[in-house]
Amino acid sequence: MNYIILKGIIESTIANFKCKDCNSWITEWNINILGSAGNSVNLEVICPNCKTQWVVKAEIGLINNAVTPETLMNLKNTIAWIQNTKQSWIDAIKDTDILDIRENLKNCSSIEDLFKV
Repeated sequence: MNYIILKGIIESTIANFKCKDCNSWITEWNINILGSAGNSVNLEVICPNCKTQWVVKAEIGLINNAVTPETLMNLKNTIAWIQNTKQSWIDAIKDTDILDIRENLKNCSSIEDLFKV
């Protein structure tokens, strides 16, 4: 991956990433590059306050010279859709949900027990 693009992804992550658990902002010292392949990069973000670990996956797409107004409108609509669905991503599965499932699995002896309400 191009250094300038990688630097832009990291700067963007620093500017926009806020810990979902404690609302702390991060610095460059809280980011580790886990791996990079082709046009994608995986970053580990560790909250400076609560030490929660997050994985950020970023991928770039290069726009060629054949950009049409329709392509730009589709891109604009996609970005607007992502911004509108951001809240549903925030309300996604949390660590506590996974821990609750693990506890429930420990305490059941059959599938029927697992799904009893």
